[in-house]
Amino acid sequence: MQHHAMKWLLATSLAFAAATPVLAQDSAPGNDASFLRSFEGKFTGSGRLQRAGGSSHNLSCKFSGDQEGSRVVLNGTCSTALVFSTTVRIEIRHEAGGQRYEGTFREGTGTVAALAGSRQGRTLSLSFNETAESVRPGPPARLSISRTQNDMVLTLRGTKPGEGQNLDLTLRES
Repeated sequence: MQHHAMKWLLATSLAFAAATPVLAQDSAPGNDASFLRSFEGKFTGSGRLQRAGGSSHNLSCKFSGDQEGSRVVLNGTCSTALVFSTTVRIEIRHEAGGQRYEGTFREGTGTVAALAGSRQGRTLSLSFNETAESVRPGPPARLSISRTQNDMVLTLRGTKPGEGQNLDLTLRES
């Protein structure tokens, strides 16, 4: 799998890393610490990565999430059927006194991206912009993470039509 395709795969893995049951009150404004706690635990899942050229790859991912205060760290690995594997580290923090979430995404083959956005209920919507530190920067993207009772659903979409990758992942508590 090419580097650019794998970075999109890993970016979406962020959503899967969290998997304790999310209660209805977690989606209420002001319950950001409770929302971040829902990312604690171990998660496994699968999905599909589709490249702009039309090729696609099935993915398998395993993550662990640790929350401390207003910060959550997700560490994981994702692989394809071709036995290609890479590591991912995602750090997200909630900015006290506001609705803003910020963080970083680092993938083992050199993708480094800044994450920023906000939460509406059980959905976290983040911009995904690779930094100058990234080995081969790609176009901007949007990462959406929706938390349900047992699942975490990640959707990554390029913001420029016909460029970048699309990723759809679903992770379950394991």
